[in-house]
Amino acid sequence: MKLSVEQIEQLFTFTKKHFVEHYDVQVELVDHLANAIEDQWKENPNILFEDALQTEFKKFGVFGFTGLVEQKQAQLHKYYNKMLWNEVLRFVSIPKVIITAVFYLGIFYLLNYYTYWAENVLLAIMFISFLYLTIDGFRFMLIIKKEQKNKQRTWLIQSVAQSVFSLPIIGFGGFYFNMFGHFFESSNELSVLGMHFLSLFFLLHFILFHVFFKIIKPKFKNEIRQTEKRFQFV
Repeated sequence: MKLSVEQIEQLFTFTKKHFVEHYDVQVELVDHLANAIEDQWKENPNILFEDALQTEFKKFGVFGFTGLVEQKQAQLHKYYNKMLWNEVLRFVSIPKVIITAVFYLGIFYLLNYYTYWAENVLLAIMFISFLYLTIDGFRFMLIIKKEQKNKQRTWLIQSVAQSVFSLPIIGFGGFYFNMFGHFFESSNELSVLGMHFLSLFFLLHFILFHVFFKIIKPKFKNEIRQTEKRFQFV
């Protein structure tokens, strides 16, 4: 026995009813449930569709599909976090470590010999780039929202992308503004340790900025396009 088109639609409705909003996860669950129900019918053709569905649903435990969705989100977050930090670490490994060291020493030299001018210029550049990252992050998330509304479908990868691009705003926003406030207040009074710290902070900021825009964002865009292609006829 095979499921009818109407029963397949009932499975999609069932997954939506149990808080699975992402279409790619819905398809995966519907495929799993359909195969499991058909396997039950092989053993006992008299089992009702609803009874077979409830039997399979109970196997997901008290939290239903929620645990599966959270697990998939956690896996994607882990994947992209690992990618982010691996790309950052590339800047302290051969051969990029040479460029990183030269950049760091150049910042420290400017702060050491042109303290007031260099400090304020560096902080201004950092502040502007942080604002740009924030605005572009919001713009990227709005584009995703618009695509979801137009296509009436959401993908799990979109949800993770929105979360990752809100990280600089939500996760580091307060820290950045505290840093800006501290250094602007103590302008031209930097100790040697303070110069090293600001040089390191500025360097890390631009490495993260580069990784976000040159690697992470294009990767997300490509993954979203590939997901759309994979499910366009489903």
